Amino acid sequence: MTKGDEGASLRAVPPGDFVRARNTLAATLEKNGRVAEARRVRRLRRPSPVVWALNNSASTPREIDALADAVGDLRRAQLGQREFRPAMERLRAAIAPILRGASGRLRLAGVRMSPALERRLRDTLLASVADRRLRADLAAGRLTGERGAAGFDILTQGPIPAASLRAGSPKATAPAERTRQRRAEREARQAARRAQREARALERVASRKARAAAAAAAKVEAMRARLLERERRAADLQRAATAARDAARTAKSRATP
Repeated sequence: MTKGDEGASLRAVPPGDFVRARNTLAATLEKNGRVAEARRVRRLRRPSPVVWALNNSASTPREIDALADAVGDLRRAQLGQREFRPAMERLRAAIAPILRGASGRLRLAGVRMSPALERRLRDTLLASVADRRLRADLAAGRLTGERGAAGFDILTQGPIPAASLRAGSPKATAPAERTRQRRAEREARQAARRAQREARALERVASRKARAAAAAAAKVEAMRARLLERERRAADLQRAATAARDAARTAKSRATP
């Protein structure tokens, strides 16, 4: 574990076990005198199932690059520069193995798949491969948050009509369509913020429960130690009392003519 990347060992930990593993790692670092590193580890947030699955899907750089190329081809196909159907098929073929790997990781971790979860996987994956920096993070397993695939839904809707492709025309998109797109993007951002707030709230609750459980365990251990000490003292007193009775009997027998 290198300095500045203390949480690297936590990336493979399933979300359900993350808080406990993080706290254990932080405690170990503190015990070894690495207080600043322990503080950074304690600030790490539990990844969502989507982020964890994509970071651990074992996708190869070749698969990620193929998906990025397929997205680019489909966009060009919508502009009439490529055939749409082959481009759509290429996108589906490129995204399938990565989604399959991520879904498999979630199932192994005991996470129940749902259409909503599958869509979040797909949206975050598409948004990540479309951004060069996020694509590098995806390839390195370092994604930190989910992304909405704003603008990607249109990729599945076929070629854009030629009348809508007048270059440089401010009327290329109808006002109603622009309003719908802005509303959809705004709602997606709001939903993402709500999900992040809920995730942070759940993490705080889990953290408090983990601290309470640790305190309770420490209290039980201390009580067990005190009980063992009292049992030891009682045994010592019992042996002393037995020895005293034996000595008294011996003295009495010697005093008797």
